[in-house]
Amino acid sequence: MTKEELFSMCKLEEITPHKLAQCEPFECENKDLNDFFANDAVKYAKRLLGKTYVFSLRENPQTIVAAFTVSNDSIRMTNKLNEESKLIFLHETELEDKCLRRFPAVLIGRLATNKNFAGKGIGTAVMDFIKYWFRFDNKTGCRFIIVDAYSNEATLHYYLKNDFSFLVEDERLEAKYVGIGMGRLPLHTRLMYYDLLKLNE
Repeated sequence: MTKEELFSMCKLEEITPHKLAQCEPFECENKDLNDFFANDAVKYAKRLLGKTYVFSLRENPQTIVAAFTVSNDSIRMTNKLNEESKLIFLHETELEDKCLRRFPAVLIGRLATNKNFAGKGIGTAVMDFIKYWFRFDNKTGCRFIIVDAYSNEATLHYYLKNDFSFLVEDERLEAKYVGIGMGRLPLHTRLMYYDLLKLNE
């Protein structure tokens, strides 16, 4: 499914108490995500911690097909990031000449598809829209999309298929970068990024 096909089927709206009250409960395959969209998304928005958007069916606005939450973030070039990963990142993004401590990014904090619409390419269409949205309606100078992807085969495959890269390939080195002790390996999530300059008009 393309993002154009997604918009022909669905309408994009910011989540609000009124919208939630109108809609059927959103259910994906992850209970934590279901709970967040039902109980925490509006609270996050009120506290300016993240904005959640939903794609609802045009023919049946009570049905939420997909939902995602975004907020401001950055990719940090700290001394906890091992030198090899830093050099690879700067080379692949052609940023070797920029001595910045932080590179501006948007964090996709949550993203899910209604389980009744799984396997139809909706997740990829939503991601294509988010990329386009921040590439061509970029108000603050946001270079990257980043995610803390659940470290399971299906989720990592989804992000790799959508052209995301690991900031740090080695889990042990990523644990050091994010300040997690080695005793908590394997990691529950993996930090991945997408360079918005890959997207051409």
